[in-house]
Amino acid sequence: MMSAPPSTGLPARNAAALAFSVGLFLFAVYLFTYRGGFHSVDEVSTFAVTESLVKFGQLNTDQIAWTQWVATQSEAQGFFGRDGHVYSKKGLAVSLFQAPLYWLALQLPGLGMLQSVSLLNAALTAATASLIVLILQRLGFSARASLVTALLYGLATIAWVYAKYLFSGALAGFLLTLTFYLLLRYKQDAKRPPIADQRPPKRPSPLATGLWLLPLAGFSAGLTVLARANNLLLLVIFGLYLLFSGQRSAVSGQRSTAHYSLFTIHYSLFIAGAAIAGAIFLWYNWARSGNPLQTGYDLSIFSPNLLLGLYKLLFSPLRGLFIYSPILILSIPGWFKLKKRHPAEAWLIAGLAGVTLLLFSAWTSGEGLSWGSRFLLPIVPFFSIAIAPMIDQLRITNYELRIVFIAFLAGVSIFVQILGVSINPWVFLGDLQAQFGGEFFLEKTGALYDFSSSQIVGQIQNWRVENSDLIWWQPGSFDWLAFGLGLALVLAAGWLLYDRRPQTVDRRSNPQIQRSAVSGQRSVVAMLVVSAFVTFFLLTRYYHSDTRQFGSPDSGYLQALNSAAQTHNGFDRIVTVAETNYHVPMNRFKGRVPLLGFARSVEPLPDTAYPLLESLLNVGAQRVWLVTAGRQPAEADNRAEAWLAENAFKAGDEWLPDTARLLSYGVPLPAQTLEINQLLGDNIRLEQVIRPQIMRAGQILPATFIWRAVAAPAGDYTVFLQLIAADGSLAAQHDAPPQGGYRPTGTWTQGDSLRDQHGLALPADLPPGNYRLIAGLYNPANGQRLTTLDGADFVDLGAMQVTNDK
Repeated sequence: MMSAPPSTGLPARNAAALAFSVGLFLFAVYLFTYRGGFHSVDEVSTFAVTESLVKFGQLNTDQIAWTQWVATQSEAQGFFGRDGHVYSKKGLAVSLFQAPLYWLALQLPGLGMLQSVSLLNAALTAATASLIVLILQRLGFSARASLVTALLYGLATIAWVYAKYLFSGALAGFLLTLTFYLLLRYKQDAKRPPIADQRPPKRPSPLATGLWLLPLAGFSAGLTVLARANNLLLLVIFGLYLLFSGQRSAVSGQRSTAHYSLFTIHYSLFIAGAAIAGAIFLWYNWARSGNPLQTGYDLSIFSPNLLLGLYKLLFSPLRGLFIYSPILILSIPGWFKLKKRHPAEAWLIAGLAGVTLLLFSAWTSGEGLSWGSRFLLPIVPFFSIAIAPMIDQLRITNYELRIVFIAFLAGVSIFVQILGVSINPWVFLGDLQAQFGGEFFLEKTGALYDFSSSQIVGQIQNWRVENSDLIWWQPGSFDWLAFGLGLALVLAAGWLLYDRRPQTVDRRSNPQIQRSAVSGQRSVVAMLVVSAFVTFFLLTRYYHSDTRQFGSPDSGYLQALNSAAQTHNGFDRIVTVAETNYHVPMNRFKGRVPLLGFARSVEPLPDTAYPLLESLLNVGAQRVWLVTAGRQPAEADNRAEAWLAENAFKAGDEWLPDTARLLSYGVPLPAQTLEINQLLGDNIRLEQVIRPQIMRAGQILPATFIWRAVAAPAGDYTVFLQLIAADGSLAAQHDAPPQGGYRPTGTWTQGDSLRDQHGLALPADLPPGNYRLIAGLYNPANGQRLTTLDGADFVDLGAMQVTNDK
């Protein structure tokens, strides 16, 4: 077993301080290049799970049901579960890590949920860099090599770009790196009694033996599977590393039954930790699909052409890791140098990278929005660790050419990442899709070989403010406040990283001087940490009122959602049809009312949509709300509104600013059928009315009319439904065309029979008592009502009792 880290590493406390400083600096940089919004529908799907978990304790993603109908099922973001609801294909781990940030923003006024959650991957990427420092210190590399390697990972690889997205790669990379660190620490710190000593060994404490590290490492490794199922294969690599480390732990290579027994116990602790995460993984699959092994992904899309896949992942202008992170080329010679010093760790890195490369070389599904290959993001930390021997060697050589070459690679790599974080990559990707005939997965086109199709080239071509992906640099304005705050935090964190004198104080020097230096450093660190959180809080509050990305907080769309939430009884539902605004409620709407999202209309409505709509009327709701943006009433392709008009009871239709509409619908209630058979005018007969006999104040009274056209009506008429008090005053009223405008009377022909549903919203303060219900038809152009044969301009539908019982 390897002993304590070689002397070239810093003392543990100083190494931790260096790691923290690196993480804080990178987090400040990521704050500076923050955007705070969606870039890809993959992010939308993951975020929707977080929203459902925190707000409702549910797993479904019905609020983005529209994502199921804009692509083939194999390319859709989710699937329909055993209960007919929509579930995300994405791993649960990312949503679990997002949940605390989401909950915090949900509680605090002025913070957007999406804007807050968008900082998660920034924090995870910065923390991964901190772990790289700790790992390299454990492996005995110099403080300078550890520092430079971690900064290269954070600023010169694709990790920087993905720090501002909500993909799972940053979390998977953090967890894999954490597992590596925990197992390495266990290997170095665990103390075992000499086997050659015949005296009965004392039982060491768990802290002394490092046993507590093993279940943590296992749980961390298991969570990577919960982030993305393919990481299950990487658990085998960690297991082999632990096995190799355990077998070499006997003194002088000796083996004994006791030693193997002890190792078996330790190995079991690692497996137990992984099993906890595995149990969550199996439960999540079962809860969604009824099958603990069903993740929702199509596992049949593999190709035997591994060489083409390796080219795509490593060298292609479209996805190549070494093209988008040139500095990582040094990992190839660096790995051989690492293998001489730390063979077990080098082979662990090779195993993790090799399995991932082989898997995704055979994976034929494209990556959609990707800066380089996002599939490889989880193993970028390990490529970076393999660079460390090349950096460390520079301090003992005088090869200026080598220094210049590495500096050149670093500079080019940082420049490439700056392109990625500053300009929205979808601009150029959209041009590529148009160029290749709308092919979404560009891996299947000539873009895989044409260097003019590289996003690096595209970002340079699109370097304009209208394409900016920085929050402080947007069309029409340069936000000096956000720019200044972000830059100030970067400079302060950079100064702390540069001024590391307390970490290099000789331990033999005056203890009083050392304590003073450490105390001063702690004060600065504390101030910077507080400054980082204050800056984040102030900026997100500031951005929350910004109208450039999420619209005004007082927009008509949000007014409609908030109005619906005010009357929520715990069972109500909101249906949204707002094609370009689906992200707005995800960031701004804090009401705890479940949404069913039909953001994009589909004609005809897929069969899978009907169970979702039917579930709206079967959950004990008093009413269902429909919120639209930019849609006119009774549009033919608005199938959600058409279905509600036929199956629910429309009670209200209100226009709000920005072409937003808020419609309310009642749900079916126990009712009785009344035979009416009254002719209104010369052409329309009201044959039956189905309505309840008793209602509570505040409810929506559902009334179903059965009309028949005796002859073709002469024009379009409006239905009115009124509740009349005992003194003859109007207590409640509803007016609407038949079936919400989808079946106007002017389209009826002789003999047509129509089932027409209407809702009458009863005021919450309506006094209990006996009322009378009347209905009829009128011409909306002049208000003239149609009369019955006896001359009345309404039809009496009988008595209605109103109570205020709960």
